[in-house]
Amino acid sequence: MSEILAEATFPSVVHNNEVSEEIVKWGNKNGFPLKKAKLYNKMDGYVGFSPDNYFIKATRLPPVPGGWKVVVEKYEAEERYIPLNVTPDGTVNRFILKMIEEYEKEGLKLELKDNTYESYGSYLRDLVVTGHPVLINTFEDFIENMR
Repeated sequence: MSEILAEATFPSVVHNNEVSEEIVKWGNKNGFPLKKAKLYNKMDGYVGFSPDNYFIKATRLPPVPGGWKVVVEKYEAEERYIPLNVTPDGTVNRFILKMIEEYEKEGLKLELKDNTYESYGSYLRDLVVTGHPVLINTFEDFIENMR
């Protein structure tokens, strides 16, 4: 069961292309800081995740009254080890490093382990990923598609 920390409403003048920015602004102003929010179809709304185990979600209200329902919910963080393909000396692909930075902005905690190991002819380093399961799954799908 999730715990609701706060609720609010955005007016109907906030359009789809603006709601992510509004979530970040509202969260930072109201003590729920975020760096980024975006549309997550799996969650039926625009969502910004915090590494501090809460997320802010905005869903469209019916045409009358219109606008957006905004909810801040606490979540139980999950931790996963994701093996990354690396060079024999342990170097991670620059594009993957850039995406790691982006996912940190989206609310994941990521820690790249130092040791390189070999598995089935590939060199790997473990990345410890902590955060909301939906965000982790999205990141893991990205890594799988890079293999």
